Amino acid sequence: MSEQQDWQSVEKPAEGEAVCFDLKARLRLSNGEQADITEQGFLICHQGQYRAWKNSCPHAGAPLDWVPGQFFSEDGKQLVCHVHFAHFDPLTGVCLSGPCQQKGLSPLEFNELEYMIQVPVSSQLEGSE
Repeated sequence: MSEQQDWQSVEKPAEGEAVCFDLKARLRLSNGEQADITEQGFLICHQGQYRAWKNSCPHAGAPLDWVPGQFFSEDGKQLVCHVHFAHFDPLTGVCLSGPCQQKGLSPLEFNELEYMIQVPVSSQLEGSE
């Protein structure tokens, strides 16, 4: 990233769990104006590894979790978009099945600390600078 990142701290999720967090974003509209919006990100722990993703399905932009914080399939092996049931690899974000083939989840940077994880305060959006 070219700009200095501002961070917020979140709890480390347990294995197979997720923690959601807000992301501030500024969107440049087609008329040249800007709008401040809030997106959501989520942090997971899978196979002892942490990953942070934007909570947005690459197929339609909908949040993946229809029940807040519920991202994993029943067997805990994949992330699922509960709108169109696309399945994603939890560690790579690659779409494994569903209407988002050839697309994947948008990763977010994070810093692992001893008891917490730092995730971004803000996010870049398409159409923003």
